[in-house]
Amino acid sequence: MAKAGTARTTRLERPKSLTELVKDHVRGRITNGELALGEALSENVLATQLGISKTPVREALLQLKLEGLVDIQPQRGSFVFSLAPEEAAEMCQYRVILEAAAMRDALQNDEPGLIDALEQNVKRMAKAVADGDMPAYRRLDTEYHRHILSRANNRFLTLAHQQLEMKIQALRASVTSKERTVGDSLAEHQNIVKLLRAKEKTKAMNLLGVHIRAASRDYQIILHEQARGRERRSG
Repeated sequence: MAKAGTARTTRLERPKSLTELVKDHVRGRITNGELALGEALSENVLATQLGISKTPVREALLQLKLEGLVDIQPQRGSFVFSLAPEEAAEMCQYRVILEAAAMRDALQNDEPGLIDALEQNVKRMAKAVADGDMPAYRRLDTEYHRHILSRANNRFLTLAHQQLEMKIQALRASVTSKERTVGDSLAEHQNIVKLLRAKEKTKAMNLLGVHIRAASRDYQIILHEQARGRERRSG
């Protein structure tokens, strides 16, 4: 029991505003691949689909612009972000640097916990692949890398990674919808865990870099294909 004369504090969760709900909705459609990279975003269409006015839609798109997921062009409108192939390559190289540093720290801080978490994760990833559940696989892929970042206990690494993560999810949705890449991706995740179990930390970190660079090549292929498709349509 609380002592007499002392106030008991209770934290109340603030309900999300309509703008925040719209932002979450549009962000989810971008990161799951439902809205394609470079796709036009109509305020009117989104407002009609959601049964709301355009104001919260406009505000949500402005906030998503700050997250780097939406590009707002004067006199043209709003679009899902797009990347040139070379931009994707640079982003993934930055990701290699971040995740390698995070894995070193995570192994120092909680090696058994990290390995156990990754091991459980890849089991669920394998089931998702067997079931043909690509949305689940993409969620687990994101979770796999979050395990590494969370155990690094470095807020600055985590913040830097979060700035990339949503774009990576959107790119991944484009790539892992193609079955030719999923088996290789799963095997790389599994082999990283096997190397960590075998105390081959350097090899595991090297394979993590190989894995991210392989994904980078897949992203660049997709982006080249999309650019050629746009050129054909405009020509």
